[in-house]
Amino acid sequence: MLSTTIEMAVIKTRRILPIHLDKANLILPWPCLYETLNTRFVKRPNWIKSFFAYTGRSGTVLFPDQSYRSDALEMVLRSPCPWKSLSLVDWVIRLAIEDRNTKIDAMITLNPKDFLDVCQSSGVELLSS
Repeated sequence: MLSTTIEMAVIKTRRILPIHLDKANLILPWPCLYETLNTRFVKRPNWIKSFFAYTGRSGTVLFPDQSYRSDALEMVLRSPCPWKSLSLVDWVIRLAIEDRNTKIDAMITLNPKDFLDVCQSSGVELLSS
């Protein structure tokens, strides 16, 4: 079941990315890379090849996340939203979106419900399948 879910996510991402990436830079926060490039993902050469096609573009930026890590970990451990469980990666991304010193125009995600509130309050367009 999990494998099917991951494969569907990859298929959906392949549909979303080309439409938007031709017009914009791709910013990859490091925690996304940790979550995405997991053991299951790297065992699939075609997934790696497709992913590398995007990360190898001149318009791709590996976004440093160090300044958000401590606060994100605190948010996870404090569980500020018991009705909404968010991963450490999600909190790092949310904090980056909230940061007024970071210019983010849009976010592509397969989990829009986890980011809808922060994107709306920060004026970031939320793109999903």
